[in-house]
Order: sequence, then structure tokens, then C-alpha cells
Amino acid sequence: MGIYVHVPFCRSKCFYCGFYSVASDRLKEAFIRALCAEVDLRRDYMGTLGVETLYFGGGTPSCLSLSELQILTEKLENVYCISPFAERTIEVNPEDLNAEKLEGWRRLGFNRLSIGVQSFQDDLLKGINRQHTSRQVLEGIEMAQHLGFDNISIDLIIGLPGQSPEILHQDLMQALGLSVDHISVYMLSVDAGSVLEKRYQKGLFCPLSEDELADRYDVVVQLLKEAGYEHYEISNFARNGKYSTHNTSYWQQKPYIGFGPSAHSYDLASRQWNVSNLKTYIESLNNKELNFEREELSCVDYYNEYVMTRLRTMWGIKGKDLREKFGFCWDHFIGQMRRNVERGWAVEGRDLFCLTESGWLVSDKIFSELFL
Repeated sequence: MGIYVHVPFCRSKCFYCGFYSVASDRLKEAFIRALCAEVDLRRDYMGTLGVETLYFGGGTPSCLSLSELQILTEKLENVYCISPFAERTIEVNPEDLNAEKLEGWRRLGFNRLSIGVQSFQDDLLKGINRQHTSRQVLEGIEMAQHLGFDNISIDLIIGLPGQSPEILHQDLMQALGLSVDHISVYMLSVDAGSVLEKRYQKGLFCPLSEDELADRYDVVVQLLKEAGYEHYEISNFARNGKYSTHNTSYWQQKPYIGFGPSAHSYDLASRQWNVSNLKTYIESLNNKELNFEREELSCVDYYNEYVMTRLRTMWGIKGKDLREKFGFCWDHFIGQMRRNVERGWAVEGRDLFCLTESGWLVSDKIFSELFL
């Protein structure tokens, strides 16, 4: 199984962000105590399953001190059997990439960095309220590689305000020059509650059209594939087999447990998610109470999730597996998928169904047609 830890603190809110976070560290100590209490209260949730991946996300986990991270990692190691070969990822902001923290993260067992770059253009970064510079990215990644991190992922965004096709091309060329083995490229979305949503509502921001985003996505895919990256998931590219093991487990319906406010968990039968409010989360755990909602999954729910997550990846869906798990859905699935093959959005071969890159661009439409 996997473990996800949501660290909700940020130094400032990025203008595009829709994830739960707070731009203050005032409650950090209380959060650390509460999360340790949650680990204790939920120690029986997954029984005796071993842990194959550990992922600290957020928010900004790299804004925690090394001593704070040590408290959390030791608590998890004391309660769970974490494989010595586990992938252990920490999301970091480039301004936190210094020798002290990098060496400390390695001592704590982190062997994979996920770095929020977004762009290499300082003016674009300022325009979305990022706190780092392009220079900090370049110097920080070089330092991380020098100190032994050989599994590094960076994030980029298509469609940032002021990002022309030429600037996007420059960003990709700089990313390729870093020699990292994993690159995630996301198309900008206007998330509810974000600053960009408010600007859009006031007419101060105009997002790219779907066709414009699609054209830029095609350019990104082509350049990264020419550079030797496998396009293994809608937004993710890897070289040398350096897929994100943790995220791949989500797409393969493996169980996971999430700690922290807004974190989700999945035990193969139900999904549950913690309250998305830091104060409420802390108050509940101070009273030794868990505050979450749960959804029991029906056969139809499981089929819908199976289709949606498997078709996000280059591994697709094996017809034999789907017939064994969801025989009652087969006629509906095969009919819809063969229509997608005719449209050029999917391929079928040797009882295997995968979406094409053009299919990934319209995946929401494909999924809605496949769902029951």
C-alpha cells in the first residue's frame, strides 16, 4: 500500500492553486501533534499491509524543518512496516533547495524529489505568485544531483498568463537541459476559489481555448518523446523507467492511506477523506476524534474508477481483466471503445485497449461515455 501525508502550509498561495492549503505556519506545531495522533488512531485501518510508497505532498512539505519532518517520519516508521526499498517522495519548492535540507531529507530516507518549477521565466513566476526564481531552480537541481538524488521530477504548466508558444518552448528546452528523469506537464485549469478564478470572473484573465491548449500539449508531447521520455500517463513523462510509483499505484487501484487535512484514503471497498479545515482537523484530533467522510463503493463505482484510472496510462486495460472483474459491463465497454478506435482516440490490439494522445486530450468525454 501507499501512504500520503498532506502538509497544508505554504509561504503564499499560488494564484492557480485549488488544493487545500494555508498561507501561514502559525499552527505548525499543533498540526504535527495532530497528525501523529491521527496515525495512532488509524493504525488498524489497513491491517498489516506493508508500505511500498511514502509521499509527502501539500501545500509545501519542504517548508517544514528537518526536526518536524523527523517527528512525522519516525511516527510512521514506528507504526507501519515500510519497505527498505520504498519510494519516498517529498514535494519541494525550489527556494528550499539548499545543502542542509537536501542532506537532511536524504538522512530521513527521502529518495525522490518532486520539484514545483512551473516555468523558468521569472516574470511568469511572479505573475502566479511563486516565490522562487529560475536561478534557484537551476542551482538547486544541480546541487540535489551532486548530493546523490538520482530520482528527480519537475512540474511545468501549459497556459500560464503571458506564456507564448515561444516561451513554452524555451521552458521545455531548459527542462531537458537539467537531465532529470521525470517531468509532469499540466494544463492550467481555473480552480474554484483560486485567485485566477476571481480574475477570470472580473475579466482580468482570459485562459487559453481548448484548441490552443491542445496545440501546445501536442508540441510538449512531441519534444519530450524525441528526447527519450515515455509518455506513460496523461500529464507524466519518464526516462529510464523512473515512473512515479506512488501515483501509478493510484491508477492501478492499490490501497493507500492519507493523513492530514483533506487527505484521501482507499481500502479497496471505500474511499474516505479528512475534513478540509486545519483548525477543525486539529481540534478533532485533540479530542481523539477522526473527522472524515466516507463513500462505500458499489460495483458500478468500481467499474467507473477502473476505466477512468487505467485509461489514463499507457498500460491501458486488458480485456481479459475487465471481463473477469466486470463481466456485466463488457458489452457496453467494448461498444464504446470500438467507437473511440474509429475516431482515432483509442487503439485495440491483442485484447488490450489504450487511449491515443489525441484521446487523452478528450479523455473526460471518453470517460463519461464509458461510465455506467
